[in-house]
Amino acid sequence: MSTHVSEAQVRKWLDDTEISNATRHTDEETAFNYQVELSRLPIHVIKETEFGPIRLVGQSGFDTGAAKTLLRGDQRRGELLKYVGPMLASTPGFYTVLDEERASCELRNAETIRTEYRLYPDGASQQALTDGIMSIATSMRYVQNVTAAVSAQDPVSEE
Repeated sequence: MSTHVSEAQVRKWLDDTEISNATRHTDEETAFNYQVELSRLPIHVIKETEFGPIRLVGQSGFDTGAAKTLLRGDQRRGELLKYVGPMLASTPGFYTVLDEERASCELRNAETIRTEYRLYPDGASQQALTDGIMSIATSMRYVQNVTAAVSAQDPVSEE
């Protein structure tokens, strides 16, 4: 059973045929923080302490006017949630809806959805890391695509 996964090991595990632009962020509060890209989606690979878990974190923003309008209407927001809810629920880890200040909030006030998956040393491997990054990216892309598709539909009356 492993009790530590080093930064060098994680960097070695990042498959540069699929995962690109591994950029190290210097942050005094973490052991390391890499921003990687998968299909042009940024995902952070973070380890806060030497013996802690590796956190895989991705964020999808509701950064268009159409997306924000969609979230503010009860019926349309429900339609969006009907599509993205099952995807978010099936993504390994957990998700949190965040407002402008990055505080947890209701979907109607969301600016972003953050998905996070944790790899603990005893379960960490190249396959687990890659699977986690791909799952986060798949979820992010799905939320983006569904938000755009539902936003593009004719508005439903908010009676």
